[in-house]
Amino acid sequence: MGVLLLVMAAVPFTAFSKIKSDRVKPAWVKNTPQALNDTYSFKVVSVDNGQDLSSSQLLARAELTRYIKREFNIQTSEELQSVSNTNISGGNISDYSENETYVLYVKSEDEKVGVYCEKVDEYYEIYTEAGVRVFKLYTLFAVSNVGSNAHFDDFRRTTQYGARGLWRSAICPGWGQMYKGSTAKGIAILAAEVAAIGGIVFTENERATYESKMRSQPNFAKQYKTKMDNYETARNCCIGAAAAIYVYNLIDAIVAPGARRVVVKPRNLNFVPVVSKNFSGLTLSYNF
Repeated sequence: MGVLLLVMAAVPFTAFSKIKSDRVKPAWVKNTPQALNDTYSFKVVSVDNGQDLSSSQLLARAELTRYIKREFNIQTSEELQSVSNTNISGGNISDYSENETYVLYVKSEDEKVGVYCEKVDEYYEIYTEAGVRVFKLYTLFAVSNVGSNAHFDDFRRTTQYGARGLWRSAICPGWGQMYKGSTAKGIAILAAEVAAIGGIVFTENERATYESKMRSQPNFAKQYKTKMDNYETARNCCIGAAAAIYVYNLIDAIVAPGARRVVVKPRNLNFVPVVSKNFSGLTLSYNF
């Protein structure tokens, strides 16, 4: 039981040992989402030489510009520009969004076209390296292809995982927590469950041993009976602890928020810019 209490008490201390950040590291930092159509792709940009959030965001946009130039073999001196949904009628982005949107204009067959980028999410960490304060920023961008109508999908940020965390924790306590990004909590739950089950096995073996001795040595039956009862009580406590940890593990797996992730779903309502010699405007399409 002492091991069980020690493992459970270690959970909050483990959480505070992490470096300072604005939140739990999102799942997309290591697992980049996949686009649902071929007009764009996702790109995670990381910079670690900024002094604060604002300067790091500028560096991230500069790094994104370099990435676009390398990816599409673009030779241009123009930089990434911020645009809004009210001034893109002459461009080629198809979807309105509440997220920040940028464009890099390039020359393509003597025509000015844009590579559109939507900032989907960002995350930062602050730590000290060799006595120097480091501000590291991760940014997830959706980047359109050159000259294509960028049909960006619907990007939704969430910390909920639904049944995916639940069934994992049902199979192995703590697995659902680790899947959701709470690695320390998941390990603590797994270790606590193992300790409780180990306690059940140990106390039951001792109880059975003293029961056998009580029958084979009737002269000491009273003493052995007392020890047998004590181990039986301890076994029942371990069973209760194992059951409580398992139930807590299931509830936590479905209720507790996990690492923020980006859910990509098809966008039903699209606004597509149209430019001709006679007029310019937007067309609306709805996908059923």
